[in-house]
Amino acid sequence: MSETTMEGYLQAVVFSLVDQKTNKKEDYGVSIEQVREIRPLESITKVPNTKAYVKGIMNLRGMIVPVIDVKEKLGFSGVANTKSRILVADVKGNLTGFLIDEVDQVVRIPLKEIETNLSGGLESLEYVNGIAKTSGRLIVLLDMLKLLECDLLPLQQET
Repeated sequence: MSETTMEGYLQAVVFSLVDQKTNKKEDYGVSIEQVREIRPLESITKVPNTKAYVKGIMNLRGMIVPVIDVKEKLGFSGVANTKSRILVADVKGNLTGFLIDEVDQVVRIPLKEIETNLSGGLESLEYVNGIAKTSGRLIVLLDMLKLLECDLLPLQQET
């Protein structure tokens, strides 16, 4: 795992995505070190000729920040709901907003409860650092750098 850990634990911000076809809620997590802030859903300006999961850009205190829809990137169905939030993450010095359904909590996950040897024919496994099995639930730990890919980073600039 690429995240820095303290004393055998990983601190992660856990958020939920809801697939509207199945109405099933899934838990995902990202390293707390990458999360800068969590904002309410606000005005997003569309950018022409971008990938479908790139919802546009937003102004964050003078910074132009791209916003991507995590559900669409991961293949979920549905649109943003009234509880939707924007999780602003810092990945290698670049801020990006991630459109998510709900923020759950910050958790400390023991490293022994994280399965990192994942295999299978699932395309989205390339975005996954591991699966945490904690408190009777599964939390998919996302690799934010791989989720972003380089096509988003050129959108960021100072205003």
